[in-house]
Amino acid sequence: MSDDGIDPNKAAAIRLRARLAVVERAAWFGLVHAMKTRPAETEAYIASERARCAEGFGGTTWAKDLTDAERKMLAEEVDAGLAQLIEDARQEI
Repeated sequence: MSDDGIDPNKAAAIRLRARLAVVERAAWFGLVHAMKTRPAETEAYIASERARCAEGFGGTTWAKDLTDAERKMLAEEVDAGLAQLIEDARQEI
């Protein structure tokens, strides 16, 4: 434990979590702005990214350190996340 009562290993994970939260908020701002200004183009772009990710994770060129089952899970999670982003952004605007 450090002097502030936080385990140093946990502190590293908390810092990474904070960085991820900052990136997520910045990306969210950009997505909502894009949906407000160019909704059709934004949705088409996200659809193409979903397809690209499905193809990339479906093969062995992306995430080579994962097993086939792990890559499949990752692909499903990414696809579900991108689909949910669009739904959330539609509700935001």
